Amino acid sequence: MGGSALNQGVLERDDAPGQSLYERLSQRMLDISGDRGVLKDVIREGAGDLVAPDASVLVKYSGYLEHMDRPFDSNYFRKTPRLMKLGEDITLWGMELGLLSMRRGELARFLFKPNYAYGTLGCPPLIPPNTTVLFEIELLDFLDCAESDKFCALSAEQQDQFPLQKVLKVAATEREFGNYLFRQNRFYDAKAPCWVCCG
Repeated sequence: MGGSALNQGVLERDDAPGQSLYERLSQRMLDISGDRGVLKDVIREGAGDLVAPDASVLVKYSGYLEHMDRPFDSNYFRKTPRLMKLGEDITLWGMELGLLSMRRGELARFLFKPNYAYGTLGCPPLIPPNTTVLFEIELLDFLDCAESDKFCALSAEQQDQFPLQKVLKVAATEREFGNYLFRQNRFYDAKAPCWVCCG
């Protein structure tokens, strides 16, 4: 994943003259958006549940333009990728949809059409207008934050009335986040309640 997506053989065959690399690749990819705007090819299967809509995710990714061997964006070489909350921290709609289709440990390749990526304007000077981009995404882990979000939004009096089973679920989620932050040596953040899930 840290190397070139275009050097993995599947894109280099010239079995369809006149078609671009991305056009050839797209023919064997699964349409997950319903309009062929987000296409997916699973490289390595994951396990467990799909990512929940309110989750915070831990991912490694590399983004490529069609005619470039090196990624234009990547966090692959970071020692510790940061947790990102769906609906808040991820700026590409295609990546949001892609992540919602993934399971823990999964590695997948996605093609995002412009309306699911950088749009009609692109992101000058790096990404031209109306550009389809390829992302390789590895879902390392995720935590479902729905109950924590609800709990943290309540007043102290309302929290006292929250059902015990839900309080235990919130506590388990917050403990997992605290442990994650502790392992990242982010001790101050690790001790703060409702840090990642509740913002």
